[in-house]
Amino acid sequence: MKPVGFQFEGKPVSVLPGDTVAVALARAGIAAQRITRHGEWRGTFCGIGLCHDCLVEVDGRRAQRACMTGAEGVRTVRRHGEDAPSALHPLAPRPERDALGRRAVDLAIVGAGPAGLAAALKASNHGLRVVVIDERTRAGGQYLKPRIHAASGARKDRQHQVGDRLRARLSETDAEHLSGRTAWFAGRTAEGLELGLYGAGEATVLATRAVILATGAYERPPLVPGWTLPGVMTIGAAQSFVRSYGVAPGQRILIAGNGPLGLQLACELIRAGKPPLAVVERARPSDPRGALSLAAAARYAPGLVLKGVAMRATLRRAGVRSLEGWQLTGCRGDERVETASVAPMRGRGDETTFAVDTVCVGEGFLPQTELARALGYACRQDPDSGFMIPDRDGEGASSVPGVWIAGDGGGMGGAQAALAEGEIAAAAALAWLGTDTPPPRRAKATLARARRFQRALWSLYAAEARGKPQDETLLCRCESVRFGVVRQAIAQGATDLGALKRQTRLGMGRCQGRYCGGPAARLLDETQLFAPQVPARPVPAAALAIEKPEWGGHRQARTPQPRAPDRPCDDRQPLPHRADLAIIGAGVMGVAAALRASELGLDTVVVDRGGINGEASGGNAGSLHLQLLSFDFGSKAGARSDALLQTLPLQRDAIALWQELERDLGVSFEIALSGGLMLAEDDTHAGFLRQKVAAERRMGIEVELVGRDDIERLAPAVSERMTVGAWCPGEGKINPLVATPALARAARQRGVRFVEHVQVTGIARESDGYRLRTGAGSLTARRLILAAGGWTGTLGAMLGAPLPVHGAPLQMIVTETAPSLAPCLLAHANRHLTMKQAAAGNLIIGGAWSAGTAADTGRSYILRESLEGNLWVAERVLPPVAGLHILRSWAAMNVDIDGAPIIGPLEGQPDAVVVAGANGYTLGPLLGRLAAETVAGRALPAAYARFSPARFAETRQAGPLST
Repeated sequence: MKPVGFQFEGKPVSVLPGDTVAVALARAGIAAQRITRHGEWRGTFCGIGLCHDCLVEVDGRRAQRACMTGAEGVRTVRRHGEDAPSALHPLAPRPERDALGRRAVDLAIVGAGPAGLAAALKASNHGLRVVVIDERTRAGGQYLKPRIHAASGARKDRQHQVGDRLRARLSETDAEHLSGRTAWFAGRTAEGLELGLYGAGEATVLATRAVILATGAYERPPLVPGWTLPGVMTIGAAQSFVRSYGVAPGQRILIAGNGPLGLQLACELIRAGKPPLAVVERARPSDPRGALSLAAAARYAPGLVLKGVAMRATLRRAGVRSLEGWQLTGCRGDERVETASVAPMRGRGDETTFAVDTVCVGEGFLPQTELARALGYACRQDPDSGFMIPDRDGEGASSVPGVWIAGDGGGMGGAQAALAEGEIAAAAALAWLGTDTPPPRRAKATLARARRFQRALWSLYAAEARGKPQDETLLCRCESVRFGVVRQAIAQGATDLGALKRQTRLGMGRCQGRYCGGPAARLLDETQLFAPQVPARPVPAAALAIEKPEWGGHRQARTPQPRAPDRPCDDRQPLPHRADLAIIGAGVMGVAAALRASELGLDTVVVDRGGINGEASGGNAGSLHLQLLSFDFGSKAGARSDALLQTLPLQRDAIALWQELERDLGVSFEIALSGGLMLAEDDTHAGFLRQKVAAERRMGIEVELVGRDDIERLAPAVSERMTVGAWCPGEGKINPLVATPALARAARQRGVRFVEHVQVTGIARESDGYRLRTGAGSLTARRLILAAGGWTGTLGAMLGAPLPVHGAPLQMIVTETAPSLAPCLLAHANRHLTMKQAAAGNLIIGGAWSAGTAADTGRSYILRESLEGNLWVAERVLPPVAGLHILRSWAAMNVDIDGAPIIGPLEGQPDAVVVAGANGYTLGPLLGRLAAETVAGRALPAAYARFSPARFAETRQAGPLST
């Protein structure tokens, strides 16, 4: 068959039928496929679409995963560059839709590896609607992957044959196989469960009565210098090249890891005519002291043990070195790995260096738990890796009704265990769905034997723990965050993963913390991981954008009553017994108040139920607003419009104070006063802008109406349908992930004590001040500042002064990095939208779209409908958004009052000051400073008297706040 091909950077690359782009590139000897914004080269690593380091531009479509993208019919492939000007692919017009396509089934099985296939075969032909969802185009997963092309002389082995039989059996059932579909969303509804799917350019929703998650596992890499270089890949990725396509990933190959998978790859490379230079194994499975474990393994799976013995013999005959009790210590190279160093464990000998072009690594497996965690499936932390392992019963179920986990997605057990678990979970799901089925006794017996074998096997392969990674070693491969940077952040006060993420960008990349989250948790001795992300995998914005109804103002959420903290108080930051001033809330207002209080000589303690900058402040998108948003003026704002208008001079002063603090502290907050454009697309919207601009100018704000020519000059990528704009040059952006921690560090340096993850459960007024009851003991303070955002009203009620402060759960969206598209803030005159471009190049899309709130914890979570509506408005204003992938979204609890902030003492309690504001981040340092000065005894300036909490008692009699 004559091969066809594509052009890669001007070089012809041959393509055989069934090839992926990654395989075609590997066959051509090309490893470097993209360059990060930090100037680092990347290539195929995981081989299963998780790491996103093999991104390429395919026929003008940016950010395509080479390992998951078919190469047939492709004309041009280019290396992916974060800022490539050609990166935005013009999309074909899409039909108007009012919702994602939706269908209902009885049982959805996510994953078509051994567990998913076994589950589908067991559940099919019972009169139920069964759907198997798989991201790959062919079922089988990593273990039962099909053979597309064979190396010269290679024959199908037993794994290939078993996979072929199971695929054939699946095709004969009534189960539907949805291949090439990514499950990007999982959630619970009143009616049951739903999954968001993406494939073939279309996003859909699958409503289902039950779910079996057979998502499998991914390989845990050794975090050593150079582990991100092109040519360094997982053992499983290299196996995919060899087993499925007959392609060796390189010419000079080193295998280094822990476990028998490296032996199997070595034998496959030998059969393909590319024997590896060596197999480096951290354990010592050939040590006679492992005889008992070997005997136990042979008892439960003699065939597998004999296979292992045969593989070792194959290595000896081929002259391949086997280094047991050795580990990979580092890789070096430029556009591709060139050398790899190995050494005996614990430095018991000299280091050896190999000249290589490929290093295949794998030190165990990590379950894919993102969908399980999104559905509320309980997990526990693995102390070795720091990652989460689902808690499941003997049938794979947890406390979530209608959800089961089968296979390695619940913890590594091997293919035989996965096959058995799939059948067992399917039997349980059938019973739950009301279908009689015989108990899977044989599968349970098989599972018991497989688990005993696995225990013996991993006892044989038990290896010493690695030493402490070097500071220069990359921890987060997506954002190029090194161990040293993370350790420094911890030394400066970061106490949880959220704080690390906000301060270092750890876990903010395309892989969403799948590689860095566990090691970072271990550095912190943390028992939680990053929250599950929506989408679970990057999805094109164009696939999700759907118009949604508009509304006015913020949607409130009921703030739950205080509860016990998620974890005990950190011993490094004990709760003191006394202080001059206690501040409840470590958001921007509380932190700014603490900094100013320390300057005034007050011994200050800040207490927060979470971490510093952890709620609304850390979840803020970072806009420095100086003009009102569309829902803050006119009919949508209602009686709040005048109150909101009054805050504009405060916002102007607050922006100036932010700049002053940035200069004084000598830390860049990434402030950019690049201006803001609110855009109108018809006469009605333009009329609204004229009224708003007139009102804002009366308040002393510099803002003007501009036409289409000016819009194009200010923001060339804005849609042509936007014909009139309100231009405010004083607006801009700030990075809340940098600014608030900088204020907190400055406060700490002045003696302020921060006590995080401690819930205040009661406040009592006493003769010597205020006594705070917490889960970590009591604290008495002469003075008190309530700065707890949406929880401020609840705290006020503890002092007999309830305040109408409510939580407003909002969500934001982050795209992949892109060329310059939004040089200023962008908003819509009639829709909920704020949009900006971060310094890193990501678009941040918000605009007060509501998130959900968990009734028991008060934690906010992503609403799929808000995600879709927000993207529709963003794409309408800035069409290139359609060509970008959505990397992540987040939800946070904002504050909703009456439009105006609160600043001042509670009635009759001059030593208890309240500070809160709906536009809290912009106003944060100003209101926080005023709160500290007021509680210290200084008179609140007369201009702020209208924002006193006393107004709420007056409002009940006199009506809303007016000018």
